[in-house]
Amino acid sequence: METVQPKLRFPDFKDNWNNRKLGQFTQWASGGTPPKDNVNYWNGDIPWISASSMRGLEYTKSELKITLEGLQKGSKLAKKGDLLLLVRGSMLFNKIPIGIAGIDVSFNQDLKSISVDNQVSNSKYILQWFFHSEPKVLNMVTGTGIGAGKLDLSDLKDLNINLPSLEEQNRIANFLSSVDEKLNLLKEKKALLEEYKKGIMQKIFNQEIRFKDHNGEDFEDWEKKTLGEVADFFKGKGLPKSNISDIGIFKCIHYGELFTKYNELIKNILSKTDIYDKPFLSISNDVLMPTSDVTPNGLATASCVLEDGIILGGDVLIIRQKSKILDGLFLAFYIKQHRDDVMKLVSGSTVYHLYGSDMKNLIIKYPCLEEQTKIANFLSAIDEKIALVSNQIQDTQEYKKGLLQQMFV
Repeated sequence: METVQPKLRFPDFKDNWNNRKLGQFTQWASGGTPPKDNVNYWNGDIPWISASSMRGLEYTKSELKITLEGLQKGSKLAKKGDLLLLVRGSMLFNKIPIGIAGIDVSFNQDLKSISVDNQVSNSKYILQWFFHSEPKVLNMVTGTGIGAGKLDLSDLKDLNINLPSLEEQNRIANFLSSVDEKLNLLKEKKALLEEYKKGIMQKIFNQEIRFKDHNGEDFEDWEKKTLGEVADFFKGKGLPKSNISDIGIFKCIHYGELFTKYNELIKNILSKTDIYDKPFLSISNDVLMPTSDVTPNGLATASCVLEDGIILGGDVLIIRQKSKILDGLFLAFYIKQHRDDVMKLVSGSTVYHLYGSDMKNLIIKYPCLEEQTKIANFLSAIDEKIALVSNQIQDTQEYKKGLLQQMFV
């Protein structure tokens, strides 16, 4: 047998690792779906999961349950500790959807259960090995089009895997599982902060929560106007991605970044360009929105830029105040909160559009400038906490990626 050793290792282990085929010490089973038109098969006590339920690393609950009769007629049962691997579906084009059963659970035909011979290996170790081998496994995915990704069972079983002793496998698996646990806690924390922000924004803009002035007194009542009464609307000038350069001289914002990179507050400009041909430049407190997208939901977003002189690309809608009665960041939060109202202004079918002539009809309610600023600062503080946790998640993911590269061979 071929003998190998990893770069990073617990110091009390010295033996060489042995190379084996994955199929030599694992048993695989295919799931199924009981006929959904038979009420005797559903709403039982046995958890049943499908591709859409492949969330997290450990499966302890499911959205659907089947009966014992349903299990016998159309599905399979994975025992606690078995691995569950998605082998068919569009999710395969991005990552390997795999996890471990925290309870006995049934599963559908898009999944395979993997039972590991516990005299040879540890299922949690094999789980981490799959993460380490993700690039190799993803290269095995065949099929094109929506939902057409597929992993072949015989190819998977033929994969080579290097195994240390069971004791060392357990140490590696437990160590990496602790990193996963930290990562999951951070993701849960982020989700809770995002849910808190969502709830508090609703209460603020419904005026269920009000702020006080510096004397502890109530601010005056909110006013109501159309956005066109208080702002003018402009459109940026063409800035194709090919003109964006890491070593460019001039700061710029491409419309696509409003979907993917910026939240309500644009603190740091991420892109630069060398092209300066009669550009449209920002003024601090401008609110930016994308004007076109292939999905209408993408247009109901807004970001406030606090710098003058930033080049604003084409397909960027600029909302610029006629007079200083609105805090731009407050307006960006307001637009995000009232996305359903914005959606009513979107036009188009294949490609969706949003214009200044549409947005001028948006009715807005706003307090005095001082309360707007308090609201904007309060919500920005929550965003900063979310961003901090997001950075911690990214750092932990990179840390684990490095561990996988060095602890496996």
